[in-house]
Amino acid sequence: MFSSAFKVIFFFFFFFQGFFSVYAQNTSNVVIKEFKIIGNKTTHESIIVREIPVNVYDTIPTENLKDKLEWIRSNLLNTSLFNFVTVEPVYFDDKNISIFITVEERWYWWPIPIFEIQETNFNTWWLDKNFNRVNYGMSLSKENFRGRKERLSFLLQNGYTEKAGVKYSIPYINKKKTNGISVMFSYSRNREISYDVSNNVRDFYRLANEYVQKEVKSSIGYEFRPKLYNKHNFNVDYTDVSVADSVLNFNENYLLNSDNQMRYFSAKYSFKWDKRNFRNYPTTGSYVDFKFFKHGLGVLSDVNSFYLTSHYKKFWQLSNNIYFASSAKTKLTLKDAPYYLLNGFAFGNDLVRGYELYVVNADNYGLVKFQLRYSLLKDKVFNVNAIRFEKFKKIPLNIYAGAYFDAGYSELNSLDQNNSLSNTTLYGGGVSLDFVSYYDLVLRVEYSINKMKEKGLFLHFIAPI
Repeated sequence: MFSSAFKVIFFFFFFFQGFFSVYAQNTSNVVIKEFKIIGNKTTHESIIVREIPVNVYDTIPTENLKDKLEWIRSNLLNTSLFNFVTVEPVYFDDKNISIFITVEERWYWWPIPIFEIQETNFNTWWLDKNFNRVNYGMSLSKENFRGRKERLSFLLQNGYTEKAGVKYSIPYINKKKTNGISVMFSYSRNREISYDVSNNVRDFYRLANEYVQKEVKSSIGYEFRPKLYNKHNFNVDYTDVSVADSVLNFNENYLLNSDNQMRYFSAKYSFKWDKRNFRNYPTTGSYVDFKFFKHGLGVLSDVNSFYLTSHYKKFWQLSNNIYFASSAKTKLTLKDAPYYLLNGFAFGNDLVRGYELYVVNADNYGLVKFQLRYSLLKDKVFNVNAIRFEKFKKIPLNIYAGAYFDAGYSELNSLDQNNSLSNTTLYGGGVSLDFVSYYDLVLRVEYSINKMKEKGLFLHFIAPI
């Protein structure tokens, strides 16, 4: 289905992957006699033990012990329950050890003021700084609820999208800690929406005295995690969306069958294999996911949209301070969707860097990314004595300088749009400075150039790959 340009892009991806592959070696043994866990005032010990990739009485080659201890540390940090984790072996003799795990828990109550930009990314908003496209309000979240990694959150939001919602997730409902459930409900309404894309930018329609769009969403999910790094998610969602009749004057395909209301159920399945050292900004490890989306289950409406995505990421440490990262993502649509359900390059990390100011909707696409990083500052911890609150007094910081190259190809068949960036190969590259701190904070400053020789300085707040 994809063009030859698309195939060339993926050839280079697997070439780079093979070029940067590394090898590990192996050799005397120690036996783990016990785990000692210190500092978990809120978190149940069983939640911590669930993330440990070795067991009591396991025998480990001495040469592999350091790596095993580092995986324990990274697994616990990836729970987002702790700011700092140390893992150390204590020797009973030359053959038997105890593993001491010391954790510093995060702050789990979060009454968070909301100031959120309702754009594809910060850089699009910065062009005209339109405060009509800003959300504000309050989110109240209880992380690690009951000390069992549960999450309870409430949302009350005003601004571009007026929204109220509640979500509760329980990752473990059985003794083996392999099954979890979640529920969600939200109601939102907008006085302005994007109804189409032309000339590679979104078209907006706004009504001053009434709401253009209203939406009710609810979801119930089931999570199955049989192994430490494997996770399956099943979700059934219900959506009821309605728009003002005038929206259809601009795009009769915004919803299904030129109607101003669409009600439907969705089924979603995802599989994730995640063995990265740190999820918010990985430097070693691998990640794979597959996701299947079916909008419309033959109930309530004629919605019948089906698409799937796959994503692969790989991270290497080439030397003490040099790292290489790569990713490949594809989307394949089997049943076309109305505009309301359409997506492509623009949101989050699903874009070719250098095209932050554009939107490229797509039924099908392929996207590859490469980045070479150099660590300017590694695992530096600043003690800020002026901050009296203990959980915020120590601030970790990592800084990486980088160079990157991205390429992507999209196919758009479902809608007739006049957008020059659709159905063509896009590529861009540049240099970056990435700042990584605690509570999963990432700030990227990137200077990019795209194939149209447009240059720009862009800000992002999630890891690039």
